[in-house]
Amino acid sequence: MMRELEQQVLQEEGHDASENVTMYISDDRLHISQHRGRYNAPKINEIAMVFKSSCGIPPNNRDIWIYPRQRELSRISTLNPNYDPMTYVLFCPCGERGFHINQSYSELQFYVHCLSVRRDIFNPILYGGNLMQQYVVDSYVKVEGNRLNFIRHNQRALRVESYLGLADHINTLATEAGVRPGITLILLSSFIGSPREMQQNFQAAMSIVRDFGKPDLFLTFTCNPKWDEIKQNLFPGQKQHYRPDLIARVFDIKKKALLQDLKKNCILGRIVADIHVIEFQKRGLSHMHLLWILADEDKIRDPESIDRIVSAELPDEALDSRLHEIVKATMIHGPCGELNPYSPCMADGICTNGYPKKFREATAENVDGYPMYRRRDNANHVTTNGTFVDNRWIVPYSPYLTKKYNAHINVEICSSIKSIKYIFKYVYKGHDCAKVVFENNGQGSITWDEIKTFLDARYVSAPEAMWRLLEKNARKISCYHSFTSAFAGHAAGVFL
Repeated sequence: MMRELEQQVLQEEGHDASENVTMYISDDRLHISQHRGRYNAPKINEIAMVFKSSCGIPPNNRDIWIYPRQRELSRISTLNPNYDPMTYVLFCPCGERGFHINQSYSELQFYVHCLSVRRDIFNPILYGGNLMQQYVVDSYVKVEGNRLNFIRHNQRALRVESYLGLADHINTLATEAGVRPGITLILLSSFIGSPREMQQNFQAAMSIVRDFGKPDLFLTFTCNPKWDEIKQNLFPGQKQHYRPDLIARVFDIKKKALLQDLKKNCILGRIVADIHVIEFQKRGLSHMHLLWILADEDKIRDPESIDRIVSAELPDEALDSRLHEIVKATMIHGPCGELNPYSPCMADGICTNGYPKKFREATAENVDGYPMYRRRDNANHVTTNGTFVDNRWIVPYSPYLTKKYNAHINVEICSSIKSIKYIFKYVYKGHDCAKVVFENNGQGSITWDEIKTFLDARYVSAPEAMWRLLEKNARKISCYHSFTSAFAGHAAGVFL
């Protein structure tokens, strides 16, 4: 994929495609309006696919060519049953046929079957290491590419003409330009991750705010690869990042347990509405953003209420040694700044998250932003990676949740933030993207810096691909009382 992109860009710029070119992913955003979290460079070494497509559909073809007897060279389709045995010889040593059409099961079901663990049956794919990660990413992109291809060629059956405003807009543009309207291709809101789906979710979230008020708490829950459930199910000598299937399944179980604690057990108060989104952001592990609105009787109204829910200090080791060890392992930011100027959070010599924070003897509410949590200058400190760390470096957390789930769970009080749209746009910022730069032997650079449509510069890692193949929920909006829907006209096709 990347080689094709490199060749294409070089030819468009009039350069010799045979020249020696260095390619890397830049950390710069394409435009100031684009979210930094979407275009950040990968923070770990991982197998991923970055691809470009002018029409927004992943390429269905790969560079798999065959030499049939007495015939010319030909390229095989991703739907050809010989694609997998020719590409992944180690996984198909006997030439086992891959997926092909005219089967009673879907392409997605076929690849989930291939990635399953079965008692007393050796599955070479699960021992593939980096090759397994490539297989997972390749399989997911093939599945998604064929889904999008179906949408592209079945626009009439999907009734895209019902998108009323879009047809009028296109006719107006064509009239002004003096040309005939062309073919209109719609990427439906039912396709997970499409711009229309993200915009629809954002509007639904804002309608909940209109009925229930602003969110009270903002939680980020990150998968911990050191969970016992992951380590105990690895094969001998295997590392966690070689098993995206295992990580996805365990994180989904933990996520459901956490939501059960919050929504049904009401450990932080009764919830009337909540929104959660699963993200990956080129960090190798999935994490969940969760926003929820509390019932009026459980609203957080003063610093004392904040301190009962959130802590931004190291726990006393003598009082709770287990919580102390978990916070030390999962809730320390960086360090960054002068201690580590190359930390991923650094921009122009400053930590983008504002660390280290200032010492504070008491929690104070903020007029427009997160509260200024209590961070006392006391004897509680630790040394991690040779660096002295005190309360100024602690990420706000819930002691109960952190201790129970042994993971990075950042809990923030967000009821005082005025720009509530910023929070929802952060949650619904969309899929991971990449800005690819090509350097030609130090003679300047050729930069591809435009992302025009969905998937045009999408970055897909193995954890994300596995999550999608397993059909795990990527986002969900829940409310526990009736509210006025912002989409009353959607059935009539009014919304784009």
